[in-house]
Amino acid sequence: MKFRPVQFVASLAIVLACGVLWLSSAAAQPAPKMGGTLRYATVTEVASLDPHVYVGSAWKVLIEAIYSPLVGYDTKGTIVPRIAERWETPDAKTTIFHLRKGVTFHDGTPLTAEDVKFSLERILDAKTGATLRTNLAGVTVSVTGPSTVKVETAAPNAALLSVLALPEAAIVSKKWIDGGPNVKVQANGTGPFVLKAYEPSVRAMLGRNPNYFIKGQPYLDTVEFRMIKSDDARVNALRTNAVDMIDFVPWKDIDTLRRAPNIVVDSSGGAFMNLWFNATKKPYNDVRVRQAFAYAIDRDAISKAAFFGHGTPIEGPPTASDSPFYNKDLAKTYKYDPARAKALLAAAGYPNGFDFEFLVFQGLGIYTSTAQIVQANLKDVGINAKIQLVEFADLLDRKNKANYDVMVYGVSMKLTDPDAYAYYLGADSTYWAKPIGYRDDVLEELLSAGRSTVDLENRKVIYRKVEQRVMDTSPWVFINFREQAQAYNNKVRGYSHLGGALNESSAGISMPVMWMQ
Repeated sequence: MKFRPVQFVASLAIVLACGVLWLSSAAAQPAPKMGGTLRYATVTEVASLDPHVYVGSAWKVLIEAIYSPLVGYDTKGTIVPRIAERWETPDAKTTIFHLRKGVTFHDGTPLTAEDVKFSLERILDAKTGATLRTNLAGVTVSVTGPSTVKVETAAPNAALLSVLALPEAAIVSKKWIDGGPNVKVQANGTGPFVLKAYEPSVRAMLGRNPNYFIKGQPYLDTVEFRMIKSDDARVNALRTNAVDMIDFVPWKDIDTLRRAPNIVVDSSGGAFMNLWFNATKKPYNDVRVRQAFAYAIDRDAISKAAFFGHGTPIEGPPTASDSPFYNKDLAKTYKYDPARAKALLAAAGYPNGFDFEFLVFQGLGIYTSTAQIVQANLKDVGINAKIQLVEFADLLDRKNKANYDVMVYGVSMKLTDPDAYAYYLGADSTYWAKPIGYRDDVLEELLSAGRSTVDLENRKVIYRKVEQRVMDTSPWVFINFREQAQAYNNKVRGYSHLGGALNESSAGISMPVMWMQ
């Protein structure tokens, strides 16, 4: 059968539409005003600036502002040109990108096709520890002209554009990287803003890029990132006009801030809470132990108590009910059942339970509240969780060194495509699996099959098997969906709040067109 690019794009568009909800709080706005400073307070500490290694939600916004991928998302959640001005798919395994002319890095170096090739190969290099390595498995890159790059996949890849549109697929300067900079504290992108100052885990100052390839953008002169981990301090900073915008509005404050004068709150779905196991370490390498945790947790109690009604229990896979990939028959897989949890523990050789260190990020109140309820639930089945509160940078360090038993971790949806499961659980993804050496060969084969299948109905069948496998093996315990909210002074204009997989990137996507009234 002859491949038809139009059909491929149409099929991909259906997938991209899944889970992306545009929730703009703004009505008709006056003409944008150039200049001004946006003071943006984030809860997560940005401890590294390597654009290919994800380290948190604030990192994603910062990287989106400094770097540019080949393609990106606009404020409606549509894939649009970035460094590539256009692209074509001559066959199911080939995409040819035509680069914009005159794009320069912040150090003045012209961007070339060689930089694109180098960047994607850096992601594929195991030594980089890139988050998207699994998603881009089987990709080869060749330069076919001064401004033309050919990306080939070993098999058709329905998720390719949605992956290349992520900030984690940023294009870097080969010359700059070869010069040996410390990419954890330095940056040199082609994005709308230039890094002016950076204190790891404290603050970052960005300045307008006068040579940005989209003419007339950005509108802001400067953006100041302030990393404020305390929920109350972040809210108070917004109330007192010490900052203009905050991320991760504490769930206890969402309704109160909505009633406050001169403050706008935008919220939507797009994230979920989980337990992460060090699943190659005893006793967590026993699936029965992981399943026991899944049955022991009272998700309804967590959603009500920790999220003040702004959460929904997940008893099956973390796929939204309005997604074409939603599987209703899996939705109640792990209903609250302490008796079954005890039976599984006994079968695994732990009839009296065991003790473990429970690693918890202390910055967000929902983490400690969730952990405390989980702790009580586990105690009921004989498991003694010893909560260890840590800073976010410490949490990431211990995650990356596989130095933990179990942790609470909040996950923002990563892709508008179900290949997000490869981001989460793929053996080569540094997000979770690679640091602990977790690999499920059955899951790997299914993920590869799903990625290489273009037809939507056939993909549904494959990803139903993916989700069944995830339920059977329980590498993570899914707890609940949570609303994700941003709050800002009403003098902040141009912000568009996206739901689903783009929720985490909303501020970064909007930043070039945000302005201060």
